[in-house]
Amino acid sequence: MKNEAIRYLVSFTVLLLVTLNLAVACAQPKPSPAPAPPKPSVTQPPATSENQSPKEAETPPANQAVDEEKWYLVETFSGAAGETTPIFHIYGTEWRITWTIDAEDPETAAFKLVIYQKDAPYAIWQTVSNSSSTTGTVNYFLSSVDKRDFLIKVTAQSLRHWTIAIEDNATAATSYPVEITFIHYKGTVYPPDPTASCCTYERVEPDEYVVIKNLSEYYQDMSGWVLKNISKPSPSFKFPTFPPYTLAPGGIIRVYTDENHPETGGLSFYYGYGDIWSNDKPNTAVLYDAHGKEVSRKSYAVHTEINGAGE
Repeated sequence: MKNEAIRYLVSFTVLLLVTLNLAVACAQPKPSPAPAPPKPSVTQPPATSENQSPKEAETPPANQAVDEEKWYLVETFSGAAGETTPIFHIYGTEWRITWTIDAEDPETAAFKLVIYQKDAPYAIWQTVSNSSSTTGTVNYFLSSVDKRDFLIKVTAQSLRHWTIAIEDNATAATSYPVEITFIHYKGTVYPPDPTASCCTYERVEPDEYVVIKNLSEYYQDMSGWVLKNISKPSPSFKFPTFPPYTLAPGGIIRVYTDENHPETGGLSFYYGYGDIWSNDKPNTAVLYDAHGKEVSRKSYAVHTEINGAGE
């Protein structure tokens, strides 16, 4: 009996301990679930994809025009009456004329451009007219074998003023910083002077000159360079090679027709008959380097009266 009593006591003790442990476990608070992350606002822009570059994100709308053509100014001509422009050179494959007129009555004003190639001054290449408008633009295309020197005959009636801008889509063929900046084409005619041994004949505009300027910050060796009037047969001027001729930064020189001016470098064609640069029609001066490559060109305009035909 005593042994059975001991077994009952042990069993009761174990059962009591188990019951107490379960009670403690049930009494502990359960952890609350973690809060869910907030949903993004509907007004928030979508995140940029990792594969999308900033350039793609900034792409302009499809209907926004993009001008990929770059134009370079070749020459600008202006006036009030009819005239023939100096010869101008086109470097690119495309060029355009933009014209503007100022008239009291565009309906009655007459403005016409007749374009000629330099080597064919009597064969019309293209024509442009105002057609009762005050401005306009015309484009032309050239192939690699086309001639590139042109001139324009302007007819203008009942106008206060007109302007022509010539542009092309390529830069000049040279990067030389030396340029022809001015041509003094209308000089003085000196009658014969029997009292002077050097002036027994008429001297026609010996004081004509061409201005050449070094626009860079460096000395430019011009030894063997050539200055020429390409508009008519005339002598060319070649810069001396011994001693070498050097033009200082910002320096200006004048090349006279038949006079010696030490203050401008003493350069002259020494053309006894004079009159290298015409007074009655435009001429073009071209400067070449010692290898014959064109460096610069410059023309001047000669104003002419409109003839009876209005051309």
